[in-house]
Amino acid sequence: MQLEKKHKQLLAITGIFLLAVLMFGVTMVFFVKEPPDKHKEAVEKTVSYIIAIILAVVVNLANIIFIIPLLIKAKWKKWIANYLFSYLLFLSSAVFIWYVVLLNMFDYRYKVFPFIPACIVNTFILMLAEVVFARYDEENTKLENAMLKMSSLQAQHEKLKHQLHPHFLFNSLNALKTLIKRNPQQAESYLIKLSEFLRFSISHNEQNIVSLKEELKFSMYYLEMQKTRFNNTLFYSIEIPDAIINGVQLPVFSLQLLLENAIKHNAMTDECPLHIAIEYVSPGRLLVKNNVTEKMSIHTGQGIGLKNLSERYLLLIQEDIAVIADNENFMVYIKTILP
Repeated sequence: MQLEKKHKQLLAITGIFLLAVLMFGVTMVFFVKEPPDKHKEAVEKTVSYIIAIILAVVVNLANIIFIIPLLIKAKWKKWIANYLFSYLLFLSSAVFIWYVVLLNMFDYRYKVFPFIPACIVNTFILMLAEVVFARYDEENTKLENAMLKMSSLQAQHEKLKHQLHPHFLFNSLNALKTLIKRNPQQAESYLIKLSEFLRFSISHNEQNIVSLKEELKFSMYYLEMQKTRFNNTLFYSIEIPDAIINGVQLPVFSLQLLLENAIKHNAMTDECPLHIAIEYVSPGRLLVKNNVTEKMSIHTGQGIGLKNLSERYLLLIQEDIAVIADNENFMVYIKTILP
């Protein structure tokens, strides 16, 4: 029979208790100071107490571990088995072992079994079991709640992540529609890059966190698509040490979201092109920065990009992104994650 963890904990505690009782009993036997005519009776009394304690522990452990689990798990029936049956089983065992076995096998002068102290020990064992099991159940409840919370966070994260694809596809197909009318050759190049981007996106869709190297590769697909669309009105730069590129991670699609946000909310002309910079800023942060050029017609979106990224960071590492904006620049700081 495979013992449960709570039963093993109870066995360990009662084992320590029994060891202490035995050591105390042996000490009492060897160092008891009574007149010679009463010495044997004093030793027998001490032995009877030790037998009572050992019997209470053994009977209750057997009852708790082997008998109670076989009964119907109704609380009142469990209470009857745990307390009433425990005392009946213990007292009947005590009477049999003491009066039928031991007194007939040995010439004991001390004839009275210590029932009252034994019942106190029996109660102590039952209370100890309740405390151990209550603590075990509390730990189990905390663990189950933590697992449920983790599952809930995972589900929320997946929901947030899956928001990105319809949002991105809608914008990309609108851009493709415009390019087809304006420049079919550019539209064909854009479509090829879009297919590469989507293939890469699908292959990484099951991941929550990816290496910075992979996220940069993914983001470059996106930027090249936008270069096809906007030509010389869009420029970008990347300043990240190689050791950082190969050594840290980011939430999947995080950089792409920031790049899309910059392109979506700024006007781009030959006179005022959009410059996007991706930089590593110590300690452990990336900065995505772009110059601000307000559009003549401000598009009022749903704010999916930054809100989505903020919520995902809070779910994954309990730390938010930092956004700093003025009339000239828009900057977003995001935390890198160590593997």
